[in-house]
Amino acid sequence: MKRLLIGIFLASILSTHAREWTSSDGRKLQADFVSATATHVTLKIAGKDTPLPLSRLSAADQAFVKEQATKPVAAKKVEGPFAPLIKGDWALSQHKDLPFALYAAADLDASKTYPLILALHGKSQNNENGLQVGGWMKSFVKEERYNKNPCIIAAPLCYQPYGGTGGGWSDKPGTEAVSLVKELLKSLPIDKSRVYCVGYSMGGFGTCHLINSELRLFAAGVAVAGCTGPDTAGTFKKVPLWLFHAADDAVVDVKYSRDLAEALKRDKECSYTEYPTGGHGIVGKVFEEDTLHEWLFAKGVKP
Repeated sequence: MKRLLIGIFLASILSTHAREWTSSDGRKLQADFVSATATHVTLKIAGKDTPLPLSRLSAADQAFVKEQATKPVAAKKVEGPFAPLIKGDWALSQHKDLPFALYAAADLDASKTYPLILALHGKSQNNENGLQVGGWMKSFVKEERYNKNPCIIAAPLCYQPYGGTGGGWSDKPGTEAVSLVKELLKSLPIDKSRVYCVGYSMGGFGTCHLINSELRLFAAGVAVAGCTGPDTAGTFKKVPLWLFHAADDAVVDVKYSRDLAEALKRDKECSYTEYPTGGHGIVGKVFEEDTLHEWLFAKGVKP
């Protein structure tokens, strides 16, 4: 062992950025830490990974190795065209003619994959990017909830005239929203089996429309106070859907959700929740339900 350490020491002189190590008998050597197990440490010496018994190191170096072994692995940096938007806050950008806001944790790890949520707002005359990020969308990024289910959220703006008097998400902005999702899938660390579409009012109709148009893209959907007709029920036997509506909604007739829910009542993967009151403004209440978040993030998870 002494001969080995002497050889290691001589070879390691060439390493200019290495750490100095001390053997149990006081000899010195230069090497970079690579990894460790309960009994051995691997050091990079002159470009070669060399395993050594921990017992051959000084007490101080053994303590150093244990400290390194317990440190969390540094996150791999996200690169690509959307990387500047990864900042731990809502960042604004544009895809084709579609303005959108994107949220992802600043420490997003490119070596992992995350669910993607496409969040569709309701009918609005707004044409300013950023204002479409409603309070209900922010429910996903509350600290405790986000720590449990880290994800990437894309919130496009249904710009004018489509968002106010036009065809909404069934028109050009919806097509561009799907295109945006596909571009995000190419560039960000997204779990392709866990892409979700959620929406409120016009966004609820849009959620159903986009899922119906892109069966292989979405793993589940949530439609609040707005959905398509029962003729689309066949779609949601393949893609789970949770509908929400209030019985006293004076803006969008609850009949829409009731009819689709009736067509889906035998499908265990689809759900319908009807509030007796709340009018058209139930969306905040809906997305504060932890049960909904648990249901959504479980969809598409591989066993």
